[in-house]
Amino acid sequence: MKRIMNLILFELKKILNNKKAFLFLLVLNITPIITSLILLVVYISFRGFGFGDIQFAGVKKTIQYMFTGHFTLFSYIAPFFLALIVGDSFSTEFGKGYMKMLLVTPVKRWQVITAKTLSIITFLVIAVALGGIILQSDLLIAKAITQPSGFLPGSLQSKAMDSSIAMVTASSASQLLVITFIANLMLIGFFIMFSMFFESAILMSFCSLSAIMAVHVFYWSSDIIKALFDDIAKTLVANFEFLSQFCFTRHFTNLLSVDIIQDILDGKLNIMSDKIYNPLGQCLLWSLVFYVIATIIFSRKQILH
Repeated sequence: MKRIMNLILFELKKILNNKKAFLFLLVLNITPIITSLILLVVYISFRGFGFGDIQFAGVKKTIQYMFTGHFTLFSYIAPFFLALIVGDSFSTEFGKGYMKMLLVTPVKRWQVITAKTLSIITFLVIAVALGGIILQSDLLIAKAITQPSGFLPGSLQSKAMDSSIAMVTASSASQLLVITFIANLMLIGFFIMFSMFFESAILMSFCSLSAIMAVHVFYWSSDIIKALFDDIAKTLVANFEFLSQFCFTRHFTNLLSVDIIQDILDGKLNIMSDKIYNPLGQCLLWSLVFYVIATIIFSRKQILH
């Protein structure tokens, strides 16, 4: 266990020192950062003017929408950066001989692949949580901006003071982090499996992302084929529907859709709802499949010769 922990910390340190990882953090959190700067300007310019509870409620709702947008943006850009980070962790190290240097130390191959996987997913959760922390800070600034100046009636002041400063509930935040963890664990497993066949992070990223896009296009095309040929080619439609069940990308898209995120924030859905629980279970299953395949390939890959 101690060896695994040391490996995880070692790999996480390498990721954090990677310029691509820094760019990922910047792009993912650009909306929260810009929002913070705008609110800071307003805070400096209008400090001392109380705008009342209604304005704070409006700002809070806006920031909550930004939180939803933060997760949605994450779901769009994460695969591209994850492919590069996984490529650097595996393919680049194969090509430059770093993996050989690591494997001459007293570590087992399954420990290496497990440590790298956990370090990448840890970085991913940190990246998403960072955006939430920035937006929560935005809300605190907004609360300070909309604080009554003392010239308002006492009832209105007390109403403003009672306004919640929590952007989202702890339950919603933890559920979103779990969904993020599991959905992206599946993608990371897929990228790791692909990285076993390449020694260039760029080439590996291009090929793996092309494969993901092809899988997703096939999934979309199954609905089109069903609509066009359901009456005249039922066998073709049935075959397409059967094969589309193996399109793992649909689970990622469904779990991180705007509707799902917003329903969790509003308390309409939770992690045990069928709409979330079923695709979440499928993501875990696919994660296991990709991890096992990648581990088998890695264990047989000629690296030390």
